[in-house]
Amino acid sequence: MKNKLIFLTGNFIVAILLVYSVTFQVQFNQSAMVLTFGKAAPSYVLNVASEDEAGLHWKWPWPVQQVLFFDKRLRNLEDRLEQQETKDKQVVILKTYIAWRVENPLLYRRSLQNDVNAERFLRDRMRTARAEIGNFTFDELTNNDPAQVHLPQAEEAILKRLRNDLDGNDCGIAINTVGIKRIVLPEQITAAVFRQMRQTRQRLAQNARSEGEAIARSIRAIARSDEQRILAFAQRNAQSIRAEGDAAAAKYYRVFAQNENFAIFIRKLEALETILSTNSTFLLDTKLEPFDLLKDIEFGNDKTAKTDETRHDGN
Repeated sequence: MKNKLIFLTGNFIVAILLVYSVTFQVQFNQSAMVLTFGKAAPSYVLNVASEDEAGLHWKWPWPVQQVLFFDKRLRNLEDRLEQQETKDKQVVILKTYIAWRVENPLLYRRSLQNDVNAERFLRDRMRTARAEIGNFTFDELTNNDPAQVHLPQAEEAILKRLRNDLDGNDCGIAINTVGIKRIVLPEQITAAVFRQMRQTRQRLAQNARSEGEAIARSIRAIARSDEQRILAFAQRNAQSIRAEGDAAAAKYYRVFAQNENFAIFIRKLEALETILSTNSTFLLDTKLEPFDLLKDIEFGNDKTAKTDETRHDGN
């Protein structure tokens, strides 16, 4: 029984190894190339244009055939910072990146062999294609006004040149995107940019102050105009009121002119009524007008005392 179990287990392992040696699995994000005695033909490249050929496939066991797998997904390759001269002879330091993928595994295998060689090849071509930056001015690469920045156009120019270069090499690589990741300015350029930025900000501030002063002058002019109009209206009303008052007072003046002493007496009474209308104590000199009217008035206690004194003398 034990020998039978060992025999079955051994046969099962041999069957697995046999199946493994004559089959291979292609993932949906991979392409595969079958080499027969180290050589490949276009008909032995699988799952390139679509994912229909993904799955399990048969092959002859090694050393007759072997399978190489290639990742179909986009890969990102960043280049190092390098100086580049612009159209107006300014110097900028750029860092670029490439999004690429293996488009034709057969050509890729024949020309570049592996990913290390492919990245070295792309970096060399990228340095050449980056010369397109020389067709753009410094202000078109860095500018405070977004409408003046032409970075997308610069990236498109680099991408076009890089694709043209790769088309002539038949390397099996497709470039999806080229981008400028970073722009660094040399120290002397940075100082000049900061000076320009300060001048721009000062000019904007001066424009803002000028606009503010113009608006302030306009507001002050409107305020002065309103003030003059209000004062003129008030003066006309005051003159009208004074004229009405003078006309009303003229009637009383004509009456008072007939008896001036009586008029003075009436005005003194009115003044006393206004002054003595409060519950206050006043120490006043009866020589002052209009308090001189109180000088000859006899109050209750004094009048009673004089009456008693008269009676006493009579007795």
